[in-house]
Amino acid sequence: MTTAVLKVQNNLGNCFMGRALLDSCSTVNLITENFAKSLNIPKQTCSIHVGDINGLSTLSRHYIKATFSSTCNKFKQELNFLTVTRIAELVPNETFPRHLFDIPKNLQLTDPQFYVPKSVDILLAAGTTLSLLSIGQIKLRCQESQTILQKTTLGWIVAGGSDVLVTSAMASCNVAKLDKLIERFWAIGDFDHEPLKSRDDVACEQHFVHNTLRDDTGRYIVRLPFRDSKFQVGESRNQALKRLYAIEKKFESNSQLKSENHQVLNQYIALNHMTLRDDIKEGCYLSHHAVIKTASETTKVRVVFDASAKTSTGISLNEVLLVGPTIQNAIIEQVLRFRTHTYVITAEIEMYWQVLVYPDDRKF
Repeated sequence: MTTAVLKVQNNLGNCFMGRALLDSCSTVNLITENFAKSLNIPKQTCSIHVGDINGLSTLSRHYIKATFSSTCNKFKQELNFLTVTRIAELVPNETFPRHLFDIPKNLQLTDPQFYVPKSVDILLAAGTTLSLLSIGQIKLRCQESQTILQKTTLGWIVAGGSDVLVTSAMASCNVAKLDKLIERFWAIGDFDHEPLKSRDDVACEQHFVHNTLRDDTGRYIVRLPFRDSKFQVGESRNQALKRLYAIEKKFESNSQLKSENHQVLNQYIALNHMTLRDDIKEGCYLSHHAVIKTASETTKVRVVFDASAKTSTGISLNEVLLVGPTIQNAIIEQVLRFRTHTYVITAEIEMYWQVLVYPDDRKF
């Protein structure tokens, strides 16, 4: 773990020396309650849960604003610190064999006694820690161990340690609560869990049950699940025409795109997915554009219709349609299910092309 000795200034301009731990994982800056009390800086009330401090979840009820500076140069910065009872055990957990590493004597270490187990008064968050890093690094090797000297705006810090030089009965690591991880694993893998549904989700499902039909060939015919604001959709033809003219202008400079786009639309006509309509007074004109994906092995050009485009009333078609709940399994459930079989088969289904839209709703 990397440590630094900082000068922390209180409101009266007095400086106190504090030992800081530079952490690359924490999302907040922390300070012990005892050290904050010695600074005599006014505290602000808060209620923030801080997880995994000493393996426990800690509730921080206060924070202070303090200015810290380097002991090696004129660097100074003001930060907010949450107060906690304790940040960590002694760092390092045992005396470090400093004499086995040839640390250049001309370097100013921010913590000259980094190898001596001492308490930690301050923890600097990941964002603060990374912002302090400067260009400059020295690797010190000793047998199979490696220590790194890293230059920062505070001065030089020491990172790393000895793996085989000292036999220790104690080590520092991040400890996860196994019972919580197992509980979370089974919660994710619970396929029978029924998520709560919103009022819109329930209404959309009821709409599907009461309005879905099947034709003589067995194909489904669905109706659009309109909200009560169905008739707030305004005029959309002029905007769709403008965007169509813009696409045609783009085609003038890209004949290949024009050919592939027309090929897709002609396929719609051949499959009876697109028919010619006269000008309609009620309904919605959807503008479209071509999405190019050169890496695709099958369809390099895909036509996308924009149902989010605002009409003259400022409301789009998407806004007056119910979305409905997600009915397919989440990715994590699919992955877990893969574990229960020796062999699996994947396939692509042209699902949307098999569903028909009720004739009265096709004008939208």
